[in-house]
Amino acid sequence: MLTATPDPREDAQVLAAVIDGDREAFAELYRRHQPWLLVRLGRRCASPELVDEVVQDTFVAVWRSAGRWDRRARWPRGSGGSASAAWSMRCGAAGRRRVS
Repeated sequence: MLTATPDPREDAQVLAAVIDGDREAFAELYRRHQPWLLVRLGRRCASPELVDEVVQDTFVAVWRSAGRWDRRARWPRGSGGSASAAWSMRCGAAGRRRVS
């Protein structure tokens, strides 16, 4: 398996590049934070498939909304409960869609 060379930039610098539409920066953001999100949501949701779906949806939303971000903002991990609540709500909403 090939692995990317670690990006030496801080998250804020990577986020600034994502805001500018840099796909490689977005891939770096995904590499850095996807494992953490999988663990975090895995503790709140019993379905690994649903967790994968919600994490994927989260990153799609991040990419689509990047142009509206404040460059001084921190990645959602730094926002504590509000980000966790949003991901938990997405997990619940995705589960309801599957049942319907």
